[in-house]
Amino acid sequence: MFLKRLIIQNKSGIIREILFHKGVNFIVDETPTVSNHQITGNNVGKTTVLRLVDFCFGGDGENIYKDTEFKTQPNTNIEDFLKKTDVVITVELVDNIDDESSRKVVVKRNFLSRDKKIQEINGQSVTGKEDFDKKLKEEILSIQADKPTFRQIISKNIRDEKNKMSHIVKVLNSYTKKEEYEALYLFWLGISTDGLEEKQRLFAEKAKEEQFQKRLKKEEGELSLIEQQLSFFNGKIDEFNAQKNTLSINENYGDDIEKLNQVRQNFNRISSNLSVLEIRKDLINESKKSLETEYSNIDVLQIKSLYEKAKILVPTVQVSFEETIKFHNDLILEKIKYITKELPDLQKEIVELKSQLSRLNSLENELANKLKKSGFTEDLETIFLESSQLFEKKGNLEELKKIWEKSNEKLEVIITGLNAINDSISSKDEIIQSRITEFNKFFSEISNKLYGEYYILSSSVTDKGYELIVTNMEGNPSTGKKKGQIAAFDFAYIQFADHLDINCLHFVMHDQLESVHDNQLNTLVEVASLINGQYIVPILKDKIPPNVDVSLHETLSLSQEDKLFKI
Repeated sequence: MFLKRLIIQNKSGIIREILFHKGVNFIVDETPTVSNHQITGNNVGKTTVLRLVDFCFGGDGENIYKDTEFKTQPNTNIEDFLKKTDVVITVELVDNIDDESSRKVVVKRNFLSRDKKIQEINGQSVTGKEDFDKKLKEEILSIQADKPTFRQIISKNIRDEKNKMSHIVKVLNSYTKKEEYEALYLFWLGISTDGLEEKQRLFAEKAKEEQFQKRLKKEEGELSLIEQQLSFFNGKIDEFNAQKNTLSINENYGDDIEKLNQVRQNFNRISSNLSVLEIRKDLINESKKSLETEYSNIDVLQIKSLYEKAKILVPTVQVSFEETIKFHNDLILEKIKYITKELPDLQKEIVELKSQLSRLNSLENELANKLKKSGFTEDLETIFLESSQLFEKKGNLEELKKIWEKSNEKLEVIITGLNAINDSISSKDEIIQSRITEFNKFFSEISNKLYGEYYILSSSVTDKGYELIVTNMEGNPSTGKKKGQIAAFDFAYIQFADHLDINCLHFVMHDQLESVHDNQLNTLVEVASLINGQYIVPILKDKIPPNVDVSLHETLSLSQEDKLFKI
């Protein structure tokens, strides 16, 4: 789909209606530069256009009124304007931008919450964050698979942050797992991602079970050691039973001993089970505590001071420290929510087992006292005490063996499931390689037009799945060249998707192009004008090459006197 229009309005009426067209769409900042520095003043809002579109696609919107470097210092004027005047952002997408009757999707959001929140797709309110993401994916891309998410898919299309403009394929945050990237990469190649959500779940369960076994091994020993100990104690029990049979005792007395041994076996079995549950509970709480410790509450004022000093020494430094913290903390909160979800059930089970132990303890005391009162020989007393201890140890070991076997069975099921999914993906390797080859026809051609160099895409398979790698045949590019290569990749993808009839967004939004050389910017404009897509670029007017006719490509003009929100 193409981006048709962006509307900014509040209770006073429409503030901006921005119409987009095919080819290059410049969002021009008219502010002149003086000695390589922009005239002092607040940002006019050229990058904000990108972030408003991203907001309509499920972003939190904070980067609209918070500096990406120092987010604890929000622009309160903009935040107040967005919330107090009830600003509503509307994005309209169409299948064919040249056909007024083409199918369209209209997304509308505001910055308020609870009962004042607006979050609509084609006039239908969709409240939940995950539901909104799924509905966007379904309406815009006609996809119902759970993975990748819509937010992950559009990370390549809306490159408004530093990390997205410094990495060609690693477009998600730095904490994203390889199995999540695999789902995204296969989606790009038009390969079915059914089963990849299950793969991600299985990887999480596998890591959890392996951590449990590591702790169990440390505290209780290996399964093989437990089995050898159990064999030893079974032999000893047989020896004591043989000795006991040589002594003359009444039938009731023998029954009471058997009952006591059984009680103690049950006691140790439950005690071992309780110990394992306590281990799981401790692991969860330790993980939770560790994650909470990782949650960053860094004094950004001090960081700002450091970075300002760094900029003096290295003027070209670009900072995304606060954005990194945001990604990090969001991920931490999701992890805490996931790992603690079983705590209530664990606690309930622990309480029940403790209650059972209490009852067994009372019964044990009752039987032991009964045996004492009945009287027995010194030899029998020795046998009784030693055999009771052996039965306790045996019960404990038997329960630990069951726990180990259950955990191993669970891991085996998980690994079997992962292998089945990986085998299914591996069976598609031929088509994956074919798709990559097809993509490289477009990618290498565009990269050669830009720099006279060839870039290619290739794949690598790890234990966690497929990865995509971009190789520069001529070595590492400069910053400006890297941004051009990112554009080449994104343009090539639109051509590739159209060639194979893969649903995709036909617009690319790139920020921070000021470092691209005029020659390459000229070529970018030429290539973008030829593809079946849109290249939407915020840029300083002074940075547009003189031979580029701005009037043909300008979508919006902003200045210090005419900022985006007109406030």
